[in-house]
Amino acid sequence: MTRWKLFYKCDFFNQEIHVDRSRVEQSVLEFNRFLKDDKASFSKVLETYDYSYSLSKTFDVSKPVALIPIRDNLNLLQYTLNNLKSFNAHHHVNIVIVDDRSAEDLNSILDSSYSYFRIDGDNGFSFSMLNNIPAKIFYDLGCKQIILWNSDLWCMDEESLPNLLDMHEKLNSTITGTKLIYPPLSMSLNGEEDTENIKKMFKNKIGGSWRETVQFGGDFFFNGSFHHYGRFKDPSDFRIDCNRPASFITGAFQIIDLKTFIRLGGLNPSLQKNYQDNDFCFKVLEDGGKIYYIGQDCGFYHDESALLHENKIDKKYTSNQVLFTKIWNNKIMEIL
Repeated sequence: MTRWKLFYKCDFFNQEIHVDRSRVEQSVLEFNRFLKDDKASFSKVLETYDYSYSLSKTFDVSKPVALIPIRDNLNLLQYTLNNLKSFNAHHHVNIVIVDDRSAEDLNSILDSSYSYFRIDGDNGFSFSMLNNIPAKIFYDLGCKQIILWNSDLWCMDEESLPNLLDMHEKLNSTITGTKLIYPPLSMSLNGEEDTENIKKMFKNKIGGSWRETVQFGGDFFFNGSFHHYGRFKDPSDFRIDCNRPASFITGAFQIIDLKTFIRLGGLNPSLQKNYQDNDFCFKVLEDGGKIYYIGQDCGFYHDESALLHENKIDKKYTSNQVLFTKIWNNKIMEIL
């Protein structure tokens, strides 16, 4: 797969930003079919992204940039912004809404304290490019850190975010993550006991027993791949309520050194929908960087997949799965 490495990095990072040009072209790999001897056939696809943005009046390049991608669903966005403001997250980070092809006017509910990105891709959803494009802009502006922040991720308290930012600096960490907990029923967006994600993916948990348990409690390696440690466990479990080095942090919340992010090519553009968080963590480890899970006395609520625009398992999901396996299966034990 060495000859395909060109398609694993964001081309935009090597370009100068021009005021009169707001289009990004990115070549990616798309899985076709399996061949003999466990080989696979891929096609090159050219994706095009148009973007525009406006910065908040309070934008501060000395603060980390929290990138929150979302498509439509004003109710979720309003809930998330109210939560962040109520716990003063805007005092510690620049909050940036990354609008993914929305038909609804997301900008209509944003006040001057939020920055706004609009990205329109011609090949559907790409979590990688939704973060790569603004990351390049903010790097060129002089920002030092970005935070990958899911639109369904909410503060539990005022202390976790500044403490995590402080630990990220003290540990000289490249990527820092934390404990994520399923929210209580009182925070349900639609008042239902079980989300669609629970109903579809964890049918044995239907009935609300999953609420206020762990969604991500660090990483563990099993059967050739990484998994969320402690899912559905008590958040106070000593193996979860702790700080430790890690090999993988979920992309729902990652504090990332922006200089390293740019140098390593960002999130893999050919992994548009899945595995780009694993892939980037492995690239950081291969590069000699540090990854930490900070779960002691801190964390966030994560209403996992509260917003599902498209089916989780589709052609793009399959393509990402095959490509990720081809990239890392023979190298994974070398970096652990």
